Amino acid sequence: MDRVIPGWATGLLLLTLPVTIRADGTQIEYQVPAGFSDAEHDISMQFLATLDNKPLPGPVSWSTRQNRLTFDEALYRKNGVSNEQIALLNKVLPQIPYAACPNGCDYTASGQTVSLDKIKQSLTITDSNQRYVQPQTMMGFIHNQSLNVRAASNDYRAVSAYGQGYLGLPWQSYGYMGWYYNDSKNVDTRNTDQGVSTWYLQKNFATTYLRSGRQDSRDLAAGSVSTSLNPGFDQFVTLGSQDNLKRDHQSAGTMVLFASTEGDYEFYRDGRLIRRIPAVIGRNEIDYNQLPGGFYSVEIRLINRNGQEVSRENQQIANINYGGGNGWYVTLGKELDTQKNLLSAGASFQTDWFAASSALLKGTDDKWAMEHNLTRPMQIAEVDITPTIGVMVGEKRIGGYASLSAGSPQLGYLSASQYQNTAVSDFYPANNSTALSYSRQFGPTRLSYNYSRYANSARHQLQSTWNWRGNGVWAVISTGLQKGGYDNNSNNYGVYLNTTFMLDRNTGTFNAAYNNGRLHTGGSYQREFEDSFGTTYAGVDFSEIGRTNAVGLNAQRSGTRGDVSLRVGREDHITNGSFNYNGMLAASENGIALGRTSPSGAAMLVSTPELGETQYGFRVEGYPVAGGGTYAVPLASYQDVTFARAQTVDANMDMNIRLPANIIRAHPGQVYAVKAEVEMNLLYNGFMVDKLGAPVSGTLQESGDTVHPNGLFSIASSALLKEVTLNGKQGRYRCDLSKPKGNYYTCVPS
Repeated sequence: MDRVIPGWATGLLLLTLPVTIRADGTQIEYQVPAGFSDAEHDISMQFLATLDNKPLPGPVSWSTRQNRLTFDEALYRKNGVSNEQIALLNKVLPQIPYAACPNGCDYTASGQTVSLDKIKQSLTITDSNQRYVQPQTMMGFIHNQSLNVRAASNDYRAVSAYGQGYLGLPWQSYGYMGWYYNDSKNVDTRNTDQGVSTWYLQKNFATTYLRSGRQDSRDLAAGSVSTSLNPGFDQFVTLGSQDNLKRDHQSAGTMVLFASTEGDYEFYRDGRLIRRIPAVIGRNEIDYNQLPGGFYSVEIRLINRNGQEVSRENQQIANINYGGGNGWYVTLGKELDTQKNLLSAGASFQTDWFAASSALLKGTDDKWAMEHNLTRPMQIAEVDITPTIGVMVGEKRIGGYASLSAGSPQLGYLSASQYQNTAVSDFYPANNSTALSYSRQFGPTRLSYNYSRYANSARHQLQSTWNWRGNGVWAVISTGLQKGGYDNNSNNYGVYLNTTFMLDRNTGTFNAAYNNGRLHTGGSYQREFEDSFGTTYAGVDFSEIGRTNAVGLNAQRSGTRGDVSLRVGREDHITNGSFNYNGMLAASENGIALGRTSPSGAAMLVSTPELGETQYGFRVEGYPVAGGGTYAVPLASYQDVTFARAQTVDANMDMNIRLPANIIRAHPGQVYAVKAEVEMNLLYNGFMVDKLGAPVSGTLQESGDTVHPNGLFSIASSALLKEVTLNGKQGRYRCDLSKPKGNYYTCVPS
């Protein structure tokens, strides 16, 4: 018997939208009215339920009379649920202590793992012995692409592009390829670097995965490593656990850089440009999620808009998530640089008390390295404390590291780390580094101090940030002092001021810096325009360094097909410009579409219906889509999405949106077709008048609604109405609904 996937499920996720269930002629309406008390809410609450990752054909509801969760057995049987599954539900549901926790809890009952979420109104029941699910996969292709172009009239050219391609395959498999292209020309100097840096094929099993190919450690995702020993392989084969794939990939911190001019920071690792990040005069805070994961050295160059190098410094990056969950892996291959055989193995695990990770490298010629780290999150007297200690051993020496993060709103937040003698092996030519930071809020002002030392350079940074609000204006003012990090002369310090003012959708900035005996100033103004299909930014910027002035116009669009930005400016009699694009292409047998970048390599192909001539848009999982088209929407990898979340963005349109996805363990390379079900409710109301402003009355031909003697009317429509026909005692009129003057709509005789 065919299973009916009901439309009520999206209502359980959208909460405020009325949704209908249809099964064998039965119609159920579900909506939680505003103003219900918690008790009333619990009495009427219904849950989207899944059993072994398959959606059930009707809601699971709380019954105060039976004091248990219940369901409609007849509805379930009519929609293909077996007697064994119904018996299991009747056994498990009474054991769930529904009232024990206000927002939801996880339970184990009769060998089943139960997750109850009262906020999202979802209930999942899975067999505890079937922790891993192998969903069906099919052919698909997803490609993330980024293009950055810089040019100036002084013969400066720079093009950077990189991409990530995921080829979805049957039997829980996929292929991956990462490529890059960098080309720069400045007067008579030209540098070109290109290639396929990483590629591999991967097969996922029930509890493990098998991967083979080439892996460049400069391509690792931010925060995706749990130890500092992470080599690159020219050829490799890896066997690992599924838990190793599901580690938290969040970044491990931020770094603060001081810029004396507008332009770009270029990050070079082992001679290769890995990232280009915009820079403004003064303080620039860069999140590690923009950089590869791991423990490594980078060379940071500040390049102005005319392609001239302003400064250069070296920094140590420690982008590692210690205690990143459970998992293990074993890799055999050839090391990327030396081409010698190498064994790499690692494991991570966590308990209620601590988390630990270990890594081992074993090569030829008695070269080897080993690392173990231990982290212990705890709370002492309302202060959150997380100490981490690591030991590194190799054929050269013994080294290690220690870090500590601690803080509370009352005492402030402290973090410190020390990496000592980390160059333990030829496999690992790292350097010593020290970092310390502390910040605390004093009323509206936050004070912070940062110290870092790497190789022969040290930096001290002291900053004060003040937030102010008044008369609709929000201002953020930062002042700071930095010692070191610029060059080695005696004037190695800088003072900076960064201010930002925001009013409604308008943002203005003013920045100033004093460094090396020179004053640098700059600022910008930007206006934000939001519509149903994305957000557009337009603005102007300026800067002044000594007698050198610069001004530029810029525009940016973050829409349904990706992110695009463009800037044109003039500095010191030199015209310069830049263009940047980031986006995704997703393709399958169901179609092809562009969208925002998908770091996970999984996406939904969302098709939206045409509703007459009505132009509309909404957000799916936070990403914009429009009506009457197909759009690529990013997904998190190895996650379940039964019904995708939708959010309306146009206050003038009341839309009822259903997005049944039924996605289980979203694999990289998979493109899931989702057809949006959209019902639109438009309300037109006001007064109908003739050209002289006199009211007209009668009956509207299209809807049958009455227009009262004073011209008052109200129309509810599921499609956009440009004009309607009014039949009345005064005669027949055509009334224009597209261009009201306030609450008045003009009608002309027809």
